[in-house]
Amino acid sequence: MPHPSPPSPPSSSPRPALRHTQGMTTLVTVLGTCLVIAVLLSMTASVLLGNQRGAADNRLILETQYAAESALARAQATADQFADALNSIVIPPGTQQSTVLSQMGVLCSLPGPVTLPPQVPNLPRTGSRLCNPPGLTGTARDAQLAFLRDNAAKPAGWSDAAWKSHWRAMFGGQNGEVLKRTDASPSTATGTMDTEVQGGLTITELKITPDNKLHLMLQTTPLIATATLTVGSRVVAQRRYSSGGAQTREIVISQPPFSQYQYFVNRRTLPSGGRLVFWDQDTFEGRVHANGTAGSTAPLFWASSVNAGPRFLGRYTSTSTTLEYSTAAQPAASTMFQGGHQLGVAPIALPTNANNQRLATTGILPGHCSDTATCLASTFGPSGTNGVYYARGTSGAPNSATTFGQSGTGGIYVKGNVENLTLSKNGTYQRIEIVQGGVTTRFEQTGPTSWQVYENGALRKTMTGTFNGMIFVDGAIGTAAPAGTGGLKGNGTSDPDIAADTQLTVAASGDIFIKDDLTYTDNPQTEPGARNVLGVYSEGGNVKVNGPLNRDLTIDGTLMAAAAGKGFGTVDYTTRRTTSSVTPKINITGGIIEEQSQGVGTTGTPGNGYSRNLRWDERLASSVTPPFFPTQGQYDAKPDFTDLSQPRTFRAEGM
Repeated sequence: MPHPSPPSPPSSSPRPALRHTQGMTTLVTVLGTCLVIAVLLSMTASVLLGNQRGAADNRLILETQYAAESALARAQATADQFADALNSIVIPPGTQQSTVLSQMGVLCSLPGPVTLPPQVPNLPRTGSRLCNPPGLTGTARDAQLAFLRDNAAKPAGWSDAAWKSHWRAMFGGQNGEVLKRTDASPSTATGTMDTEVQGGLTITELKITPDNKLHLMLQTTPLIATATLTVGSRVVAQRRYSSGGAQTREIVISQPPFSQYQYFVNRRTLPSGGRLVFWDQDTFEGRVHANGTAGSTAPLFWASSVNAGPRFLGRYTSTSTTLEYSTAAQPAASTMFQGGHQLGVAPIALPTNANNQRLATTGILPGHCSDTATCLASTFGPSGTNGVYYARGTSGAPNSATTFGQSGTGGIYVKGNVENLTLSKNGTYQRIEIVQGGVTTRFEQTGPTSWQVYENGALRKTMTGTFNGMIFVDGAIGTAAPAGTGGLKGNGTSDPDIAADTQLTVAASGDIFIKDDLTYTDNPQTEPGARNVLGVYSEGGNVKVNGPLNRDLTIDGTLMAAAAGKGFGTVDYTTRRTTSSVTPKINITGGIIEEQSQGVGTTGTPGNGYSRNLRWDERLASSVTPPFFPTQGQYDAKPDFTDLSQPRTFRAEGM
C-alpha cells in the first residue's frame, strides 16, 4: 500500500495584518475601561456633591424649622404677658358709672360716653349690643386700648412706647403682626432669615345684659409663625408653625350685687353689744365677708377642738387682719376655710338708701332721672296719699294707664305701711296681694305680659306690658306681733309661692316682718337651671321672722338689712317658740346681708327663738340675681384670658 505523505512543516514566513488587529483591540479595551472609570468617577462625584448639597439644604431647612419654632415660642410668651395684664384689670375704688361709660365710649371710638338703653332689665337674656369697636390702626389705638392696658403689668425694663406698641400689635387681630425679626447671617450659610408671627386679639362687641352687666367681647385668632431663609435671590426653605384657634373671650364689667354673698356682715355683734361667734356646727357653702377690725366688731370663732370649728366651703374675706377665738382650741385656717380666705381686705360699704329700688317701680333707670321724688311724681302723680301705684296717672286719676310704669314696663310702688303682702301662685303664674288700710289690691298674672288688677275683689284694670319684678313699700311691711299673722308671707300651705318664671325683689323703707314660708316652684338645690328668685331688702329697718309657733320656717331667697344697727333676726330671740324641747329652725336657701346681727335664738335654752339651717343657692354667685337688688359701690372687672397661648401644631409649608 502506498504510504500517505507526511504533513508539511509550518511556514516560518511573518503575518503583519494579524498583529495590527490585535493591537487595536487592546487599545480599544484600554480606552473603554478608562471611559467607564471616568463615568464612574463622574457619577460618584455627582452623588457626593448632591449628598453634600442635600445635607447643606437639610441643615438650612432644619434651621428654618428651629427659627419658626423659636419665633412662635417668643410670641406665646408675649401672649402670656398680655393674658396676665388683661387678667389683672382693676377698676379703681370710687369709679363712678359715668367714668366707666366714658371709658367704654373711648374704647368704642364714640364721640362721648356709651348710652345705655332705658329699660335694661327687659332686654333679651343674651343682651343688647351697645357698639362694635372699630379696628383702629397705629397710635390711634393707644387711647382706644387705655382701659385694657394695665401699666402696672408692664414688664421690667420696657419703655411706655414699647409697651403701647406691643398692645397695638397684639390687638391687630388676624392680620396683626406680633413679632418680626430678621437675622442677617445665619451660622450655616450666607443668607437672610426672616421670622414673622401674626395673630392676636380683636375687640368685637360691647353689650349689656338684663342684670346690668357690661360684656366686652373679644376674639382670639391663631398665632402663626413663619420663617423664610433666602440665599441671594433663592428661597432655600420656609417653615410655619401655628398655635391655638379662634376663641371668644370676654371681660364682664359690673357692680357686683350683694346677693353674691351667702353671708355678709358689717358688725358681728348683738344690738346689746355682745359678740356673736361662728360655731362648730356653722357651715357656709357660699361666699362670706365680714367687715370689722380686731376687737368688739371683728368675727369670733368657737371650736371644741383643733379639728373642729365652723366650716367655710366658699371663699371667706374679712377686713380683720387676725383670727380671734373664744376657746383655747384654735384650728388651723386650712381646717376652717376650705374654700380659701383672705384677711385684711378693704371694707365693703353697704348702700345708704334705696332710691334705685324706688325709681325702678316707675320703669325709669337711675341714669335717666336726676331726682327720685320728681320721677315718682311724674309717673304716678304728685299726690302724697297712701295707696298702691303701678301705672301712669295723675293726682286726680291715679293708675289711669293700662301699662306698668312708663313705656309698658315698671313695678309696684306702695305709699305708706302695709298690713300684709302675700305671694302665691295663680296656676303657673304669679299672684301678689297687698292689704293696706282696708283695701286689698290683688295682682293676678294671666300671661307673660298680661295682668289683672282687683281691688277688694272687683276687677279694676287689665294690664299689658312687662312687670319688672320690683315691689317697693315706702313704709313697713307687717308688724312684730302676733306671730304668723300679717307681714310678708306665702300662701300658708305646702304649695310653692313663687312661680317658676317669677323674679322678685320686695323692698321697704322700714321693717319687714316675715310671717310664714316663702318657697320657690323650682328648687335650685335640685334644678340648677331654675329661674325663680326672691330678694328681700329693708332700707332703714330690720328683716325679722315671727312665724307660727311650734313650726319650722322655710325661706327661699336672699335677705338684706343695710341701715346702721339693723340686720336679720327673730322678733324676740329669747321667746320660747315651741311647746317641746326642740328649737324650731329657719331654713334659708339663699343669703343674709346685714349691718349688725339681730339674734336668731339662744343656744343655752332650747326652744327659745330659732336655730338656723343655711343652704346656698349657687345661682346667686353667677347667673341669677333678684331684680334691682342692691349692688356694691365698687365696679368690678372679671376677665377670662387664661391660656391665650395654646399647644403648638406643626405645619410645614413652602420649600
